[in-house]
Amino acid sequence: MFWLSHRRSQANRARAAVGGRRAFTMVELLVVIGIVVLLLSILLPAVSAARERSRRTACLSNLRQIGAAMIMYANQSRGRYPNSNPPLTTSSYADANRVLTYLATVYLGKSAAVFHCPSDVDPVPERIETADYDLPNSARVSYDFYTVFWVPEKGPIFGRLKGEAPMAWDLDGGSLKHEVDQNHGIGGGNVVFADGHGEWQVNTAWDGANWPNPAAKYYDR
Repeated sequence: MFWLSHRRSQANRARAAVGGRRAFTMVELLVVIGIVVLLLSILLPAVSAARERSRRTACLSNLRQIGAAMIMYANQSRGRYPNSNPPLTTSSYADANRVLTYLATVYLGKSAAVFHCPSDVDPVPERIETADYDLPNSARVSYDFYTVFWVPEKGPIFGRLKGEAPMAWDLDGGSLKHEVDQNHGIGGGNVVFADGHGEWQVNTAWDGANWPNPAAKYYDR
């Protein structure tokens, strides 16, 4: 009897030891899950915002490289920025294709990706072969260009434009509503200017949905 009682006592102690590491109750599990969900709801927007700030910085770097290429183009083209429109024509599909492809090939080499904003969901171009907004491998996959909208007789000419004149920018960065071509949503877009500097411009400061400030001040048909 003593031996049987001793074995039972040992078994009870073993069960007690195991029972000391009790499982979570359903209420405790729900509390832990709620805390995790709360932390994620706080952290994920912050992580997403940080990633977007990083993409904006990379986007602005792209535009500065494009702006530098446009300045080099003007220096070797008697002061004229990229524009090959026919006489008295403010824009030409075929000539915009031609001049922006030339700009990309000659002044930016094999850096086709520089024409793609990291926040743009469109595919990164492998090469630049068009300026069509809707075709792949386009110079205007993410950005637009001030100089292709002028009549050639009136410029734009390097010496006539001040440093604040915009040269290239995020497509539809000034739109107050969501557009399929926007890179950064409705908050605004990056712009590079004639003196080579670039900056973020909030949408309410733009002259139009796809026309940064102060483009209208210098644009002369």
